[in-house]
Amino acid sequence: MAKQIRIQYELGEKDWRNFYNAYYSTDSRFKLRFLYGTLCWVVGTLGLIGLFDNKPIAFGMIAFGLYCVFAKQFMINKAIKTLKKTPGFPGVIDYQFDEKQISGTDRGTSFSFSWEEFHGYRVVTPGVMFYLKPASFFFIPDAAMKAEERQGILEILQSRQVNDLKIKAARKS
Repeated sequence: MAKQIRIQYELGEKDWRNFYNAYYSTDSRFKLRFLYGTLCWVVGTLGLIGLFDNKPIAFGMIAFGLYCVFAKQFMINKAIKTLKKTPGFPGVIDYQFDEKQISGTDRGTSFSFSWEEFHGYRVVTPGVMFYLKPASFFFIPDAAMKAEERQGILEILQSRQVNDLKIKAARKS
């Protein structure tokens, strides 16, 4: 008999923030941007205290550095602002997992995806992220799943050979 797992929960702003933070934390561009931003901020500050005479450039470097350092937070806030404009936010989400597909209802809209359509999945601190494309994901928080449900979902993903993106990222480095 095929294994079926059903999970129903309400997603709030805090859940979305946690998962967007996890999503952007996996992007190496934000890590580099943070390093470059810190460097610009330090050089700009040194410029203000006399390293070079052009104060507008020093202020520009500080502003650019601060933008780079806080870019991840800006992106999270922008995504949450856009999300809040969608009808039915926050809403109840109902997922059903089986060997063939994942199906369910998200704020009144039904969906169904076969496992072959998935780009991959990633287990992160707040829960499990499911990627349909490299930049398109949905998630289930750990608080919404029992331990055996989480394990069952991971077993289905592994049996259907859905890419574990955490392992894939570890192989690249």
